[in-house]
Amino acid sequence: MKVLNKNSQRFRRLKAEIAEAFADLRTLARELEGIKDSLSRDDVSTYDLRAVGSILHDFYNGIENTFGRVAQELNGGLPAGEDWHWQLLVYMAAEIEGVRPPVISKSLKKELQRYLGFRHLFRHIYGFSLEKERIKELCERVSPLLSSLETDLLKFYQYLDALSKEVSM
Repeated sequence: MKVLNKNSQRFRRLKAEIAEAFADLRTLARELEGIKDSLSRDDVSTYDLRAVGSILHDFYNGIENTFGRVAQELNGGLPAGEDWHWQLLVYMAAEIEGVRPPVISKSLKKELQRYLGFRHLFRHIYGFSLEKERIKELCERVSPLLSSLETDLLKFYQYLDALSKEVSM
């Protein structure tokens, strides 16, 4: 078996980490499928709202953590400043000439802004203040969002594969 050089290993490891994180996102989406019907009831409990809110929070955190790994490995680190969460999302939709192609499309970035906003809200309000309709809307968008993310990540995997081959020659 041929031992790959460190850079080639690095790109392959990043691809494997992204794939593992995506599998976790699928698990979270299945959890949402199992509980989101509770949001259709008129008497939805704050416990159900908190539970669904927590899963949505985890969902965006998983995406953001993945973007953070890409930024650390390819961009030279995470953005700095108070708005680093927003900047990270912006950077993932941008091509950085000579560094990497966009990780996600501009349309997916726009959709993810809703989840970033919810993540911020969820962390800074009391759970009993959560709005059922907003949570319900976000739940309905998870499946198509996950499909778009998968499409974008498959393109990005091709880039990582090409880099891995390029540095191993």
